[in-house]
Amino acid sequence: MKKSLLFVLAALISMSALAQSRVTGKVTSSEDGSPLPFVTILIQGERGLGTNTDIDGNFVIERCPANAVLLFSYVGYTTIEVPVAGRNVVNVTMTPDALALEEVMVVAYGTARKGTYTGAASVVKAEDIKDVPTLSFENALNGKVAGMQITTTSGQAGAVSSIRVRGIGSMNASNEPLYVIDGVPVVSGSTGQMSGYIYATNNVMSTLNPQDIESITVLKDAAASALYGSRAANGVILVTTKTGRLGRPVVNFKASVGITPSFATVNFDIASPEEQVELYYENFWNAGKYEGKTDAASSTSALAQLNKRFNKHGYRFTADDNTVKSLKILGMEDGIENREGKYHNWDDVLFRTAIYQTYDLSVSGASERTSYYSSLSYTKEQGRSIINDFSRIAGRVNVNQKVGKLIEFSTNVNIAKNVQHGFNDTRSTGSNYFMQSRNLLWPLYWPTDYKTGNPWTARFGSYAYNHVYYNNEWENESNVLRLSANETLTVKFMPELVLKSVLSFDNTQTRDHLYYSANHFIASSVKGQVHEMFTNFQKIVSSTTLNYDKEFADKHVVNLLVGWEAEENKTDFQRSSGTNLPTSALHTVATAGVLDANAYFWGNTILSLLSRAEYSYDGRYYVSGSFRRDGSSRLGSNTRWGNFWSVAGSWRISNESFMKNIRQISNLRLRASYGVNGTLPSSNYGWRALTSYNNKYMEDPGGGVANIADANLSWETSYTWNAALEFGLFNNRLNGTVEYFNRDSKDLLQSVPISTVTGFSSTLRNIGEINNHGVEIELSGDIIRTNNLRWSAGLTGSWIRSTVTKLYDGQDIIWYDPTGGDARAKFIYREGESTLALYGREWAGVEDETGKNVWFLNNDKQPDLTVDGRPATYSYSKANEIILGDAHPDFFGGFTTDLTWKGLTVALNFVYKIGGYTYNAVGRDVNDDGYYWERIMSKYCYDNRWTPENKTAKYAQRIAIDMEDVNQKSSRHMNPADYLRLKSLSVAYNLPRAWTSKISIQNARIFFNGSNLWTLAAHKEYDPEVNEYGSRGWEIPLGKTFTFGLEFSF
Repeated sequence: MKKSLLFVLAALISMSALAQSRVTGKVTSSEDGSPLPFVTILIQGERGLGTNTDIDGNFVIERCPANAVLLFSYVGYTTIEVPVAGRNVVNVTMTPDALALEEVMVVAYGTARKGTYTGAASVVKAEDIKDVPTLSFENALNGKVAGMQITTTSGQAGAVSSIRVRGIGSMNASNEPLYVIDGVPVVSGSTGQMSGYIYATNNVMSTLNPQDIESITVLKDAAASALYGSRAANGVILVTTKTGRLGRPVVNFKASVGITPSFATVNFDIASPEEQVELYYENFWNAGKYEGKTDAASSTSALAQLNKRFNKHGYRFTADDNTVKSLKILGMEDGIENREGKYHNWDDVLFRTAIYQTYDLSVSGASERTSYYSSLSYTKEQGRSIINDFSRIAGRVNVNQKVGKLIEFSTNVNIAKNVQHGFNDTRSTGSNYFMQSRNLLWPLYWPTDYKTGNPWTARFGSYAYNHVYYNNEWENESNVLRLSANETLTVKFMPELVLKSVLSFDNTQTRDHLYYSANHFIASSVKGQVHEMFTNFQKIVSSTTLNYDKEFADKHVVNLLVGWEAEENKTDFQRSSGTNLPTSALHTVATAGVLDANAYFWGNTILSLLSRAEYSYDGRYYVSGSFRRDGSSRLGSNTRWGNFWSVAGSWRISNESFMKNIRQISNLRLRASYGVNGTLPSSNYGWRALTSYNNKYMEDPGGGVANIADANLSWETSYTWNAALEFGLFNNRLNGTVEYFNRDSKDLLQSVPISTVTGFSSTLRNIGEINNHGVEIELSGDIIRTNNLRWSAGLTGSWIRSTVTKLYDGQDIIWYDPTGGDARAKFIYREGESTLALYGREWAGVEDETGKNVWFLNNDKQPDLTVDGRPATYSYSKANEIILGDAHPDFFGGFTTDLTWKGLTVALNFVYKIGGYTYNAVGRDVNDDGYYWERIMSKYCYDNRWTPENKTAKYAQRIAIDMEDVNQKSSRHMNPADYLRLKSLSVAYNLPRAWTSKISIQNARIFFNGSNLWTLAAHKEYDPEVNEYGSRGWEIPLGKTFTFGLEFSF
């Protein structure tokens, strides 16, 4: 009987244990009772069984054993175990973990907690950039990282951005940071050859879908970046892509559509048609008076010029009283169309309301032994120019698989195809649509001939062309196919001893196609032209590291890393071209009558040894050191190897016993570092004498010296020290960092002039030194934090000075802004002066009585007059050039604020710049004092020019006598750079789970994002977001974008 009772009891217990039921619950924070979204919940002992909380902190487990133990884990909170104990509702409160609250950062060759890391680094999470409509993640970082400036040379879709971390560290070599994706250095910048033909660039970073990014870490000092050695002097940007989270599979879909109906600001907006004609008449009327003519003769001359240039376009002009006051625009009556009172709006045919659209689908999940993330996306962005667009199809697979107890394999594969159509937006009168709309295409020009109605095919008098016709006579396309694959083997010999070996293959293939028909003005002389170009960038990286991480006696933690790395970069180029095309139906080289071709390759290699040692005591004292030795094929045998190292330490004051009773201070830490890293020459062969075989005679090859080599060419080397104070107040509701850095860059490379007797005008040499120093501030905190409401804000600010400290030959170096190849702004390298010291003549304004330009002499020559007590002259040629100002801002950064109430979130991101100057290179075109005879002028020119009725005007009298004053590099074209911009506004609403669960959707939200919606600028003539040299040219400006989207997961 006893045995029977025991058997029945055991069966009942077993059945109870096996019984499964539906368990629901909610997870909240112990701090304020707010729900915790996306908490990972696992059933202990059951592989792969579990779930995640939704956006409101709720969870459901459909079949949960009654005696199960649930494991709750969440970033920043202590992991807890909760027995179900037969309950159907399990509500859990999680407690913040002071150590876990410190975010885990991806750093060089590993990870680290922010509170223990001794280097200078900033982290941007995916949450901060997820709704920004951008093709490449760099553009979404603007204002989010102290010390980092992001500029865009062109507003074209797919254009390359420029990033500067803590100033300018080189004169000739790259100032761009190193990009590392999932632990491997990758190709960055522009690929392909189209920039050599139409100056359009394509950003290879656009092959990375921003929605695949988990986090971005910016390494800024030597302690953070020295392990990357010779490539890291300008900082490192570490991108980590997403992986699967523990729990069941999650399918996520996101779609957004946006429009860009206008530019973000006024950009050299033109005067009205009547005002343009008035300016033209005034130009030649003043020239007549300058020559001593009467009013009547001057008017006759001015009207003759107008009629000569515009009768052919259907207009004639009269001025009954021989002054501008009676000037009339009349229509010609000898054609099929009388255009009197009608004008053509070229903006309507050259620009459009651009459409942006993107669709992302991902599947992710993880068990105890396997995690996976895969995605597929399609993005298309139109530029505001009717011939500029960009499209991308991208796919990614990230898989981690544990094999046994010791081995883990990780595979990351990304494949993307970009297709881009662009145009030349430099100072190109025939091809730049933006320049033509603002400076060349008169409203009196039409796409058709007023007499016949046929397309106008001749060049206009302003040197513009009718692109309503010519857009059909040419085409360009850049196809970028990028495949990157990383395979990582991790072997855990012991919990504290881990070997990691990575092999990476990064291949970027760019095919460029450029075609002009025989009707196109560029190729009419050769009866049509076509180019097919192929450029293949290949980077192979192999690295192996051994890491030892051990804690002793609960107080001592030692971390040691040693490893090696090899990198090979190779670029293959092929071009085939043809002219004399038989038909406009075949845009191929094969059918051309005249053929031409070229092909070659180039590349370089790097071999490296690396090591790092870290020690911490009792969570209070931290020291670290790193050493890397690089050897590069870009340098000769005497200087090929370079040593790069760093030392750093920090003191966590808040963990000291004397701080325990100061409850207002949650975290307080001092850290400092010093280190050395370097920059390689941009040339692969600057150290080696080369022979060229381009000097052909008939069909025989001919050789010649190709360069003047410097066998002792060496690394550019940067010596950086850094000191910072980090703090957290009021239970980490307010966090901040104040940081000072100093970087001395030595042995800087520059092309220096040499005697042309050698056959060359310059050679590459190590010639100088630069210092960058400054203060960075990062603040963030919760202003309000309650159960349903959270209001947070953040600020970044940077004060940086970048100065040339030494030139080895003691001679100043004059150089020009390289953007667009038009020498738009002039700079000087001089000891003790800024690295962006604007150089030219100092403009003294306009003389009130005469309307003449006046220049400060800045020399001992006899003055023509004095202005503000200083010697001045009417002739710019008598004035000396001086340093006029600095294109670097005094202070720059951004600030954010976001408000979350229940399911609604509103976030604003501002960027700002204080101090410094921008250089308006467009001013010589749109405000030309009458130098160009048949160009349209800006409204700003019309309003601010000198006339007898406006003698206190900013700009000189317009007069058609070819005065060159406006063409001088001078302070006339400099304007204050200060601005504040609402870079993005985001509004999102998470739909209640009660709604979405009815259609089996776990989480769903709708969102809106507005980009560049509002700008306050000290100078309002053009967009204040200029290029990295502080200049504004004819590149197409940024647009104002409105985006709407939907995201859901199940």
